[in-house]
Amino acid sequence: MAGVEALRERIRQRAEEEAKAIETEAEHQAKDILIRARAEADQQREAIIAQAKQDAQERKRRILAMAAMEARRQELKTKEEIIDEAFAAALKQLRELPAAKYRQLLKPIMVEAALTGTEQVVIAPHDRERLGSDFIAAVNQELKAKGLAGELKLSPETRPLEGGFVLVAGGVEDNNSFELILKLSRDELEQEVAAVLFPAS
Repeated sequence: MAGVEALRERIRQRAEEEAKAIETEAEHQAKDILIRARAEADQQREAIIAQAKQDAQERKRRILAMAAMEARRQELKTKEEIIDEAFAAALKQLRELPAAKYRQLLKPIMVEAALTGTEQVVIAPHDRERLGSDFIAAVNQELKAKGLAGELKLSPETRPLEGGFVLVAGGVEDNNSFELILKLSRDELEQEVAAVLFPAS
């Protein structure tokens, strides 16, 4: 009987030892799992932070690039508006020239534009008085000196021109209005005007 009790005690002790060993192993495994989980979580956190920083930098770069593009677009738009104003101011100055200076400016243009010297000259209503009755006669005199007919005539028709004139012959018109001259010269003059208006650009 004593032998059976001793055997039972040994079995119980063995069972307790195994249980403790299993418990200790389980604790070690739990600690290892926890350490690995923390390490993995730290890696993921670092990766998320790194990605977030990269995304933020890329977003910042895109925002700055878009802001720079918008600023450049606005600058170009403003410069274009200022150049438009400069050309409009030039046209206004031409339109408001004193009569003597206006005739002095217009005469060589008309002499150069006349092909036969027999054209009709169409002008704006407000230019009839400014040019005066002797203007066409003076132009004709120069045309004769060039070997042309020198028979330009002021047309009874008028046009709403800002300045300048239209020559008409045989249904064909040669527009020498200031607005058209400036419009056609704009591509050629715009860079020069921009250089004067924006010297540092």
